[in-house]
Amino acid sequence: MLQVRALPLEPTFEQMARGDNLPLAALQQIEAAALQLLSAVRQAGNGSFSSNTIPLRPARLPTVADLCNAFLLAKARAGRSARYLRLLRTEIYSFAKGRERRAAESVSSAEIESWLHSQHWAARTQRGRLMTVRNLFAWCVTRSELAANPALGVGMPFDDSDTAPPGIHTPDEARAVLIAARDTDLNAMRCLAVRYFAGLRTTEACALEEKEIHEEFIEVTAAKSKTRRRRLVTIQPNLRAWLALGGVLPLRQVNNRLRAVVTAAGQPWPHNVTRHSFVSYHLAKFQNAGKTALEAGHTEQMLFAHYRELVTSQAANDFWEIRPE
Repeated sequence: MLQVRALPLEPTFEQMARGDNLPLAALQQIEAAALQLLSAVRQAGNGSFSSNTIPLRPARLPTVADLCNAFLLAKARAGRSARYLRLLRTEIYSFAKGRERRAAESVSSAEIESWLHSQHWAARTQRGRLMTVRNLFAWCVTRSELAANPALGVGMPFDDSDTAPPGIHTPDEARAVLIAARDTDLNAMRCLAVRYFAGLRTTEACALEEKEIHEEFIEVTAAKSKTRRRRLVTIQPNLRAWLALGGVLPLRQVNNRLRAVVTAAGQPWPHNVTRHSFVSYHLAKFQNAGKTALEAGHTEQMLFAHYRELVTSQAANDFWEIRPE
């Protein structure tokens, strides 16, 4: 007697987002079981049956949840960082919630646009979320799961900050922040010094360990780099002076501790201010775009498009002379 093993019940989308089960794998099992059943029937009938004789039920179309879960799994298998995967899961779930069991091919451009503008996000956030959904559907098209990418029909929201110069700290503002950190939290001071004078991204600085701070350079490992490429950043003399004051990395409870320092310093805190300051002052001081881009961990084109603010040579000299008082 032919025995067909029962498949598990269909999981909830919350379970799928955590990776508890994989609907696409279940679909593959169903297809394999159907082929086995057809083969058994053919054998029982001595070949008198054909594939047209038995009206097999067609496999259901992949749902939004199916493809979201498969997309996340593909990124995990590609070796993306845990932080990236957590952020991607949050953004994917935000889009899929409420439509997870619908056929993915039924999602329209108008629907995506309506979702994007109903969340009351800032333009920068809207742009990021739309790019995530575009990447999701582009991956589905590449895998032949969908014929077209509906997210391409949604215009990219305009962000005024794209045309505004990057926010940087003056040497006096940067000094005030570091002194406040020194007086209140040495570990936070150590993290901020690395961000100001080595240009590490927030996540890179917060994941940095003491064993990666060497005599002449800081090592940003591939596993901790946003670009997944290892790089070495020169420790300038003023950074060495701040590191000599003490503190231990990695920094825990980052947001609360840095918020306390910024409040104590009473200084403005533009988006990505430490990294923008590093790139702007490093380029003005050393006059070598290739070296600045290499130490910052991006391309020269990215440097000029997004990270550089024009500063005077005197301001650059003052920045690289910021030392503990």
